[in-house]
Amino acid sequence: MIGQREALRMFGCEVFDPDGHRIGIVGQLFIEDETEQPAWVTVQTGLFGTNESFVPLEGAAFDGDTLTVAVGKDAVRLAPRVCLDQGDLPPAQERALYLHYGMSYGVAPDGSAEEYVEAVRLRLRRWVAAT
Repeated sequence: MIGQREALRMFGCEVFDPDGHRIGIVGQLFIEDETEQPAWVTVQTGLFGTNESFVPLEGAAFDGDTLTVAVGKDAVRLAPRVCLDQGDLPPAQERALYLHYGMSYGVAPDGSAEEYVEAVRLRLRRWVAAT
């Protein structure tokens, strides 16, 4: 698990997938609202880093210089695009990201995987480091 202290050093570092393919550069950090632990980063991708994609930190490893995430480059490239103008991540977009990466999101009532109880979902907040 990547802690807050490590997360401070991630900004601007290179991000690689499990196969060693470069994905991009860490742009922003999002934390779980309840635990305040780092949960997601945005990765600047595309020509000149003009695109920004969300990538989960679950299963990621940070060695001080590079971040290796547990998802493939293609999954990041195909991730839902999210507008970050509002600061924190809107609930509908948060849900879409969790589902895209095959991560559990909320609780499925009566065994149905299509309906989720939002009351127990994780809420993500943008983390701005004070310098």
